Parts: sequence; structure tokens; C-alpha cells
Amino acid sequence: MQNVTEQWTSTRTSVTSTFTLCLQPSPGAGQRPTSTGAGVQYTGVCGFGWRFSFRVDAQSAPAAVVDEAGNTIDSFQLQLFFDPHLIRSASYGQVSLTVQVKNLIPVAPPALFQLSLPQNSYYGDNSGSPLGSYVYASTASTPIISITVEFSDSLGITLPGNPLEPRMERALEESLTGKELVDVKFYAFSRKRGDCVTHPLPLFAKSALLQGFSDDLDAFVTEHGFSESAIVDLDLHEPDEHSFDGYGYDSDSDLDLDWDLDLEDLDPEADGEKPTGTTTITPEASVSDGDVSSRLTRTGARMGRVIVLKDTAFRTWKALLYYLYTRRVNFGRLKSERRSFGGKDKKKGGAATVCSPKSMYRLGDKASPTEFGAAPVCSPKSMYRLADKLGLEELRVLALASITSRLSEDNILKEVFSFFTSMYPVIQELEAGVLASNFSDKATKGLQEMTDKICRGEKPYCAETLLRIMHTSGKTPPEIFTYFSIKYAEI
Repeated sequence: MQNVTEQWTSTRTSVTSTFTLCLQPSPGAGQRPTSTGAGVQYTGVCGFGWRFSFRVDAQSAPAAVVDEAGNTIDSFQLQLFFDPHLIRSASYGQVSLTVQVKNLIPVAPPALFQLSLPQNSYYGDNSGSPLGSYVYASTASTPIISITVEFSDSLGITLPGNPLEPRMERALEESLTGKELVDVKFYAFSRKRGDCVTHPLPLFAKSALLQGFSDDLDAFVTEHGFSESAIVDLDLHEPDEHSFDGYGYDSDSDLDLDWDLDLEDLDPEADGEKPTGTTTITPEASVSDGDVSSRLTRTGARMGRVIVLKDTAFRTWKALLYYLYTRRVNFGRLKSERRSFGGKDKKKGGAATVCSPKSMYRLGDKASPTEFGAAPVCSPKSMYRLADKLGLEELRVLALASITSRLSEDNILKEVFSFFTSMYPVIQELEAGVLASNFSDKATKGLQEMTDKICRGEKPYCAETLLRIMHTSGKTPPEIFTYFSIKYAEI
């Protein structure tokens, strides 16, 4: 199990740790936990010093899992335990634990588990009472497990809302002596027009808060970015390029479509006037390397370096920075889940209200996309691509879990044959298993149509995906194999 978030709540004197169960493709269809048959495993230290132990066994599940046709689905039993670990001798009195799960089947109804500290007995192995036993079906999405540890109010413990990490504490402490909280400015493109990405927007950060998560991210920030950039006045710097035609990910849903918007409608500088209090930077505005916080060319200037991102959307990079600061991420829906713009309302049977794209853009640009305090929304597929590139394994797992949870019979064909899926064998294998579990007449027809497109050369990147589906799925109708053989022979 991998710990993805930890929430401290002062009003209830509780700590909630959230985990995902790590999975790998199963030899057959679906997935299996990576820790199957490995005995008792332990999570990292949580809260004040406790941890959780668990074990996964590939044995006959206590509750049989069958599909709609009555066929038994491979399943695994997960057992959870609480281990006081570092607080075993602490005088905390009665402690209550509750478990919430997603994509798991409880063997017994959820119950409140209580124990008293200090204690001599051990709750971290099979001799103790488990927090719960659950069944994972191999065709289900990634399991998410949240365990809340709550203490008595009579202890008088005051918890922070969320503890700050040492790097954040250090940055805030340095700000007390006048050092800036910003020393790097990113430009990321936010729109797409034809084959180009356009409209770069700025994002600001402190480089020290972005380091230590992965070697690839460290190299990008400290080596690639800074080695090619002079120290400049961040507030006055303007990007050299306003469009780029080598983005490399045409289906990025974190890019807004550019409907040939009129500049005078959106750009406050289009009529020749500059916003109050700003001037255009000149080459002389940059200064030599050194202590960034001490290089001031004007009163209140923020000096730092600039990095232009040419393969990541503004919305994705903003969500990444927020995640690195807070460990919180907010994934939006897949495009295949959304109702098409200007389409029919299936429930009401009528046409959707039509409006001007320009007017809607202005409205959306003024409206806040999220509530205050909520993590900015991004595409799980765009974030998976970025996390995979930067070696951010925890974030990659979260994005994969979000993608998996949004797959259904209605959108699996579109997703499994997407350009995004073709880039990642792990996702190919996963989605091929989901498709095998949701085979229908609709899927058969869709596979025949996709075979036609692949053989005509319209979707060459989908050929490997189709072969993987045919290899993975023992449920694929024989007529698909025959149809593919005939079409392949026609080439």
C-alpha cells in the first residue's frame, strides 16, 4: 500500500491516512496486487508514530465475486491491521479507528475499532484483531483505503490543520528575514490553435520547494532550467515565443481550444495601452549570477530565472506545483465522459443551449474554476504523462487510479484506442483487461471499425493496442480474429 495523503483535523483530534493498493497487470485479464503472497507488509510511519500492516492472499475469497454471466472473477483477500509502533507506550488512553474503502468489498459490515494506550499486546500481525478484511476483484479499479485514528478530546491535544514539511518551514523562516518566496517563473502554453500551442501564461514558485521529489525533476529545475537562463526581473519579463508547433501531445485536454479569439476582447494591451504600473523589460534588465535575493534593480523587484515549458500545459503544471506544495491533487473527468459541446441532452431529449465561444471564454476566464482552498483541476492523463516523465511515482499512481476509476463500458473503446494509451504499455494492458471485462455487441462492432481504420493507416499507433487486446482477452469473440485476419491480408 502506498500512502498518498494525510489529513490532520484539529476539531476532532484525528489523523486520516489515505492509501492506494499497488497493482500490476494480471497474467489473465485485469490486475493483481503487487504484494500478493508476500506475507505481512508495513506502511510508512503515520501520524504521531503509528503505522499499519496488511497482507494480501490469492486465496478463495470469503465472498464469491461473479460477473453478470455468473463467471467467477479472480479475487484477492486484503487484511488490515493497526500497529501502534512508536506510540505503543504513550498514555493516550482510548483510541478509535475507522476504515473507509473504495473499490473493495468488505467481508463484514464496517465497525468501529478501539484500543487503549499504552499497551503490551501487538495488533500488527495475524494474532491480533484486524481492522477489516476486504475482497479485491481483479477487474475492479485501484482500491483506495482511508483510515482515521481519533483520540479523546479529554487529552487536550491540539493538532495543526496540516503539519508543514521541513522545506516549507524553512522557506517561511527565510521569508522572515526578507528572502523572497519566489525565485523562478515558468511559462506554460494554455491554448491550442491548429497544430500550434499558444497563449503562454506565467506561474511562479520557489525552486527549493520543488526539489527532492525525484532526480528527473531536480535535474529539470536546477540543471536544464537554470543553466540556460539569466537572472531577470520576474515581474517585468515577457516570453519570447507566443506560439510553438512542436508540442508533441495533440490530444492534451488541459489545453483550451482557441476559437480565433479577438485580441481586443481579451488582451488589455491590444489597444496600445499597458496596464498601470508595468513597463517593458529590455536586455539590460538582466543581471549576472549571484545571490538572487540581493540583486535588486528597482524597489521591490523579484529577481530570479525563467523556464519556458514547451511540452506541458499551463493547467497541468499549475496542478503539479500545487501538488508539490500541498500533496493534494484534483483530477477532472476524462473527455470521453463529457457530453459534447452543442450536443443533445439525452435525459431531456432537446438540444443544448448554444452560445458564443468568445462569450463563454470571457465568462470562464472571470469565474474561478475551483472553490477557494480546493486543488486546481487537471486532466489525469495529462498529469500521468508529466509524472511519468519527471519520475514522480506517487503522483503517477494517483493519476493512474483516477483514469482507471473513470473507465466504463461507454468510454472504454475510445480510451483504449487513444493516442495517449498507445504511449504507455502499462495503460494498454490495464485498459485491455477492462475491455475484456465489458465485452458486448457494441464492443465487437467498435473493434471491427477500429480494425478498418488501422488497416487503412488512419490510426497506425493503435495497431499494437489491438494486438494486445487480442492477446490479452480470452473473451474476444472469434469473429474479431477472423475479421482482423481478412483485413490484414487485404493490405
